[in-house]
Amino acid sequence: MDTLQTLLISGAVAIGAAAGQPGVARADVTKIVLVHGANVDGSTWRDVYDNLTADDYKVTVAQMPLTSTEDDIAAVQRIVDIQDGPMLLVGHSYGGVVISEIGVDPDVSGLVYVAAFLPDAGESGGSLLASMPTEFTPDKLTVFEDGHYLIHEEAFLSVVGNGLSEDDAIYVARSQAASNSAILEYRTRSAAWTEKPSWSIIATLDRTIAPDLQRQMSQRAGSTVVDVENGHMLPMTNPAEVANVIRQAAEAVE
Repeated sequence: MDTLQTLLISGAVAIGAAAGQPGVARADVTKIVLVHGANVDGSTWRDVYDNLTADDYKVTVAQMPLTSTEDDIAAVQRIVDIQDGPMLLVGHSYGGVVISEIGVDPDVSGLVYVAAFLPDAGESGGSLLASMPTEFTPDKLTVFEDGHYLIHEEAFLSVVGNGLSEDDAIYVARSQAASNSAILEYRTRSAAWTEKPSWSIIATLDRTIAPDLQRQMSQRAGSTVVDVENGHMLPMTNPAEVANVIRQAAEAVE
């Protein structure tokens, strides 16, 4: 047997042994695209990003303009288009609307919703909120003439940011990205969860999107459901738990 053949056989044996060893992760999907919610930006994903990249996942954080859902879809689609191969889309809050549209892309293998909307075709975030109201009400908002809005600081701290440390809650409240109110009126055209596997992390103490609404949408979608006992900002308050569900999804999809 010549040297080259010996090296090839030895290498194949070594790879097979490594794949069979417990503790060696062999995720089918290694590319993750994270999509933030309204009134925030991609920095809310930082701890989840760090957690996943430590395990050699390729993680990309999309940044949306929040000027309209059409603009947001276009921004995330650009990120999807530059990925090489299959990926997971992960959406927090309003980001669930966006990934439900883009998730029909053939390179998307699965969807992970984090305290998020899982709209069916024809539904909007606003109509879903109205179906099961919470403390997140119009009087908590300042709406400007151009249609953009900001959440009052006190309301952000008590309604959106419950569960965050005081310093983090104040920082996120004061670094808000103004969002156009039209994003809550946008009616989805596609519901990717009807054809792709999905996971849903429910924030059981959420004061923004009612936990019962999250559960109802998740059950309708046939999602694998995981409860986390905290408020709406799970990517910041519980990054390890969120990252763990994303890992489970990456290992489960084909």
